[in-house]
Amino acid sequence: MSAIAEADHRQEAIRRGAAILDDIAAASGHYPTARAFPRLTLAQALDRAQAMLMQPMGRGGGDYPVEALGPLAEAARDLATGAQVAPAMAGQSLLAAAALLVQSTANVRSLDGSSRPLSLYCLTIAHSGDGKDSADRPALRMIHDHQRQAGAKWEVDRAAFEEAKANRKKGEHPPDPPGPAPYRLASDLTIEGLRRSFAEGVAAQGIYSTEAGVVLAGHAMSAENRTKTAANLCGMWDRGHISVLRAGGGRTERYGVRLSAHMLIQPAALGDVLSDETLAGIGFWPRFLLAWPAPLEPRKYQPWQPDNSEAIRRYWGDCERLLARPMPLDCDGLPVIELDDHAAQHMAAFFEAMESEGRKGGLRDVRPFALRATELACRIAGVLAAFNGTGTIDMGLAKCGAELAAHSLENWQAALAGSADPVPGWALALYRWLATRRDPVAIRDLTKLAPASVRPRNRRDAAIDLLKVYGLVAIDEGHVGALGVELGVDHAPE
Repeated sequence: MSAIAEADHRQEAIRRGAAILDDIAAASGHYPTARAFPRLTLAQALDRAQAMLMQPMGRGGGDYPVEALGPLAEAARDLATGAQVAPAMAGQSLLAAAALLVQSTANVRSLDGSSRPLSLYCLTIAHSGDGKDSADRPALRMIHDHQRQAGAKWEVDRAAFEEAKANRKKGEHPPDPPGPAPYRLASDLTIEGLRRSFAEGVAAQGIYSTEAGVVLAGHAMSAENRTKTAANLCGMWDRGHISVLRAGGGRTERYGVRLSAHMLIQPAALGDVLSDETLAGIGFWPRFLLAWPAPLEPRKYQPWQPDNSEAIRRYWGDCERLLARPMPLDCDGLPVIELDDHAAQHMAAFFEAMESEGRKGGLRDVRPFALRATELACRIAGVLAAFNGTGTIDMGLAKCGAELAAHSLENWQAALAGSADPVPGWALALYRWLATRRDPVAIRDLTKLAPASVRPRNRRDAAIDLLKVYGLVAIDEGHVGALGVELGVDHAPE
């Protein structure tokens, strides 16, 4: 971004902040000053800063195309109706679960002729109370049940192995190890932990969390680790190959692993990660299938159990069939699901449309997302084919994949509509960092200590200026500190 553009963004952000404070003054009869804001717990203060600094991001790309889920469509409709959740929530949960199951059974032929994993990364954004758990629990029920049973057996076998190894007499053959750990699901990660899990466990795993703020605001996605984590997850999505050499830690080399993910998160917990230009630039978010349904309308009491749905029982039966298949040690050599001629023609037309719109048309603001949409479409179609037990993508499934990829793209375009102005994101990142410190920090030291996104002097100054406008920081003798936060308090002040 040029210096002129940054200056324009800076002035626009300050003007917007001043306008918001003017609105507050008009409504309340007084102009809020820095000291006027009550001191809140850290989490509450960060939520307040997010609401003040960041314009509400757009949601939704029209109605979710449930019919495009193919063999999952009927179960998605029943889940959405019975659990009273948005169709997009039900659809994403079922599609992500299907990807976790089929990624160890086949690969898919992408339009460029290469063989690609059937792994999917999904992101669903929804408000608290909109049914994230209600959709996710039925979708993953059979996988959790299988993991619980297989894990208990493996722990017994492992204990027996350790006992036999400890009691082995000289000259006796060593006992057979219990095999890889059977766990497929985790709800949080660090890259080091993920590598170890694949080194010790099965070849196909997943990160599935209905409280994804733990992931996106945790250690793995901190300012210091964000780029490393994102780059490694991009590599997993592309190649399924782990290759690490560490001094004192030996070498980790594992081919043919597969990782799928579904992160369900509240808008307030997103922080600045969605608009982080680095994550978009390296292709992290463009690999994600996004659903952002509208907030639910008031619901009526409706007793419902997923066991009563014939479609969901059939879905569970298909899950059990896939879980019963042997887990390969290396997924690279699995059968490849091919596009038939008509499907390939449809995907080719979709590819050319994305290229045209992404490079010169209406999708230029989400260009990295548009240019990856065709591969996403092929993967989605492949997941639906594999879940349905077919080895070919026909025209119908190609249309399903393209329609779901296009819907995700529309959601991304709406979600990122305000991301062209980076200053509020810089300001929020700086406030998050300052708010955890009890003492003010020398402004000159921010270029070395602050989050990487705000270390450049021009960004630092723009962020401080905007925080001053909102009354979120105080500056004294060259030091800056966060206002409105009470560290060490676990509840809001009375």
